[in-house]
Amino acid sequence: MKISRLSHYLLAAALVVMLSGCVHSTLPLTKISAPMPQSPVNLSTLKTLFGGYSEGNFSGRSWEAAFDAMHQKLAREYAFTEWKGVDWDGLYDEFKPRLDAASEANDSEAYYLTLREYIYAIPDGSLSITTPAEYRESHIGGGYGFSLLPLDDGRVIIVWLDPESHAAVTGIEWGAEILEWNDQPVREAIKQQSVLWNDTPVATLENECFVKCALLTRAPVGTETRFMFRNPGSSDLWITRLQARRDFMEGFRNHSDQGRVFTEFEAPLESKILDGNIGYIRIYCHAATLAMPFPARAFRKAVEKFNQAEVEGLILDLRGDPGGLDDLAATYAGHFTEDPVFFRDVVAFDTKKGGFAQQETLQLEVTPRDPYFAGPVSVLINRNTREGGEALAAVLQQMPQVQLVGSTATQGSYAQLGKITMPRGYVIHYPLGRMLQKDGEVLVSAGADRISPVVPDVRVPYTLEKCDALFNHEEDPALIEAISLILGGDEEEKAEN
Repeated sequence: MKISRLSHYLLAAALVVMLSGCVHSTLPLTKISAPMPQSPVNLSTLKTLFGGYSEGNFSGRSWEAAFDAMHQKLAREYAFTEWKGVDWDGLYDEFKPRLDAASEANDSEAYYLTLREYIYAIPDGSLSITTPAEYRESHIGGGYGFSLLPLDDGRVIIVWLDPESHAAVTGIEWGAEILEWNDQPVREAIKQQSVLWNDTPVATLENECFVKCALLTRAPVGTETRFMFRNPGSSDLWITRLQARRDFMEGFRNHSDQGRVFTEFEAPLESKILDGNIGYIRIYCHAATLAMPFPARAFRKAVEKFNQAEVEGLILDLRGDPGGLDDLAATYAGHFTEDPVFFRDVVAFDTKKGGFAQQETLQLEVTPRDPYFAGPVSVLINRNTREGGEALAAVLQQMPQVQLVGSTATQGSYAQLGKITMPRGYVIHYPLGRMLQKDGEVLVSAGADRISPVVPDVRVPYTLEKCDALFNHEEDPALIEAISLILGGDEEEKAEN
């Protein structure tokens, strides 16, 4: 049966309408919302269906074509190619054959792992890719009942031990030193450990050591490991074998984070006066929540309270702070300076200009704000101080009354993000814009040397004694050090006068 040309057009139009779905439009004079078919020439719908390069939507393409488009986009738009020394041609040559093989075999897991390993080959904590729970569970869903932490003296010890685990039954104690792992010196085993299943790639070598320690005790359920250990205070060496058991990722929890998971129903910061008459503000993120819709006002009131109480100094706790609104961070910093201070510039890829360009509207400066806090300030940081939290620490470090205190440097990643959507719905976030200092140097993000630019002025080392205080006695060695610095500095000032 022949179908007329008009029928062809009608069928095509109906198909596009069905694919494009409906929108809700308000009927004239009635204020009643009713579903109406979208225009068949809606460009955003077509881009969603067939993929738009500028939007980074390659979900409708074949695996091979999407990979090529992703690679081209990243090689062109990634903000730190020179800064981190990324070899895009080398990455393509390494991963493209694997992607093609996965596509030919229609192997979904091999396709995903190729994408993930490609992304994780770039040491940048601002990069990320969707992590399917089933893949993560199959690769690192098993634990051995304990977690490790590297000490500053080179030892690797157990800092978390599940009392219900088989490890505890074998006689392993908290603080036990691991000497060998699967017949290798433990430091060599850590060196060879992949970071593929960390939440993001790792920007700094310092942070990488912590992440590898955490992942060393993760494996597919049922995997057997053999290791040598020595309990604290003992010279006896023990060798044991354990099987990885499903623990719902409890053993992978970051026990040194010292941050806090919070929701929209909790405040993003809290303040109080500590013993010794020292002000304390803990910032969990730079954002408003339902519990605290005006955090800048709350911060100002806290500083007012501290000034009225004539506190000896102030501790600003940024451990675990992931950042958020940079405008809010600049507002906080304004209470610690009497002169304007440059916060950051942004240079990002501009599609219209076909290259990187300064985003003048995004330039940010710290403006002095009332009330001004003139006393000594200790800012607590760690490797979980991220993005805007790092930027706040970096700008405060420029001020003469401020010193950074912590056991580690910050994460070393700070960027304006772009997004790529791949087949099967995998979303990749990548640095589209780099944050710069006034002199044009990169702000916060670690370079090819993989060293975080934001380091403590006063380092509180990870020792067995300090870890015992932190993990077993609910003490906070970094906070104790910050208090001591403020009180000690005050005593020195009095002596000079």
